[in-house]
Amino acid sequence: MDKLTSKFKKHFGNDTHTNIGSQKTSSASPNLFLVGNHNAGDGGGGTADGSPGEAREVKIQNVTELGNVSSISSLVKRDLGFQGKLGDYILINYGDTMFTDARGSDEFRGMTCNSCAIACEDPTQVFDAKLDNSGYPHCLLMPSDEYGEDSSKYALGITNIVETSHGKGKSPQPHLQASTDMQQAFCAGVAEVSIDTTGPHPVPRARRLCKYWWDGETEPWYGDVCALKVDGYVYAYGHAKDSPFVYLTRVRQDDATNLDSYEYWNGESWQHERLKREQLSEKESIFWQINQGQIIWSNYHQCFMFIYCDNFWSCQVLKLKTALTPEGPWSEPMTVHKPKPVQEGGNIYAAVPHQYFDPSGKTLIITYTNHPNTIQAIKVDFD
Repeated sequence: MDKLTSKFKKHFGNDTHTNIGSQKTSSASPNLFLVGNHNAGDGGGGTADGSPGEAREVKIQNVTELGNVSSISSLVKRDLGFQGKLGDYILINYGDTMFTDARGSDEFRGMTCNSCAIACEDPTQVFDAKLDNSGYPHCLLMPSDEYGEDSSKYALGITNIVETSHGKGKSPQPHLQASTDMQQAFCAGVAEVSIDTTGPHPVPRARRLCKYWWDGETEPWYGDVCALKVDGYVYAYGHAKDSPFVYLTRVRQDDATNLDSYEYWNGESWQHERLKREQLSEKESIFWQINQGQIIWSNYHQCFMFIYCDNFWSCQVLKLKTALTPEGPWSEPMTVHKPKPVQEGGNIYAAVPHQYFDPSGKTLIITYTNHPNTIQAIKVDFD
């Protein structure tokens, strides 16, 4: 029995992946979050049930800080954490994943540019299923020699997975080139994601469809903010080079692997012609000065809800906007919470809602990265 299988059985017993979630939840024996046991629906992007009607006003009653989010199967520090449903599981996609020890030491032991874990019943725990021989997570997607990518110079960033058929999904795959002092997205594309359940524990796997689809020099890198599935369509929100605005594309979910099927929001309607940077302005945009976040459908508020952080290094608050359609118009922002920075002068980024913990929408779990590389969770109770 390998080390990871041993850890898996220690936490989840000898049951297979099909009945793990039937165990009792306890701090001593955490469980994977199984969608079927919670009637959570589409945990990866808030599919609306029918046409949204009049939205309920958002009023926050209470915010509870739940603590830091950690892996039960590995020792890592990481950031981001976009969530998406795939089959019976909720997958969490992370950015920079740095290897550490039981003391949380900053001594460099290695890192990956991305990783993927599986959500647990406890929102402060995740399970890393794809580990190397030292017990640290593998990349979900690596830079590829096939495309001439040197992993010392290139990195891949991954946002949330959107399920296009049961157990199969697509994930926006912004493609990053990193230097010693900055990261600049220069293209974006789509990857196929699946879960291998043939072994003793479920393992997420992914493959790129090509080097990239959207060239960041000439058009937005769609999907680097987040993606959303609504009424048979997949929507992808993305930044553009040297622009404070966020732009939007969509495609029927069955055609998500066909670039020619995508449509682009021009500020008034959808068009098949791709928008080029020289054409882009505030008119075509959806958001302004957004870092990253994720959009969900709220059953309680009967509207789309965007949980996010501003695109400012000094950002120290989590914000919320609402809309009745994915393209908006979106409301003015309201403040959800102002966490305490983990270090003086630190900032908050990559806010992510996790609506699958309470499908009613009366409460909402939100995670965010508290710089440097500390993912924390809160629970929001709405009036």
